[in-house]
Amino acid sequence: MNLTTVQTAANTNPTREYASSSPYNKGGFIFHRNFTPGFIGLNAEASNDVQVCNHSVLYLISWGDSSIERAKSEGKFSKVAYVDYQQLGILGGYLYHRFCSIVKGQSIQ
Repeated sequence: MNLTTVQTAANTNPTREYASSSPYNKGGFIFHRNFTPGFIGLNAEASNDVQVCNHSVLYLISWGDSSIERAKSEGKFSKVAYVDYQQLGILGGYLYHRFCSIVKGQSIQ
């Protein structure tokens, strides 16, 4: 058995740079906020937007729902144009972390 071979899975994190420890090399350990575009498609008009978030404190308590399905429900979207992501972290995200999905789409008519 070769212990030097490591098999990695595909990166399915919507904000790909946060799937590893690379954000720590960018700075912002005390306070960090980042906005990441995440296009889905261009099949809808981006007439309305809804922001849904989840929160975590000390990795012990978490609440919220940042799913695209929740945003579609809140915004009453028939089609989604695109989704952007926003992350905020205090003390590397260990003290407080917030992840938001900003969904833009076309409302049901």
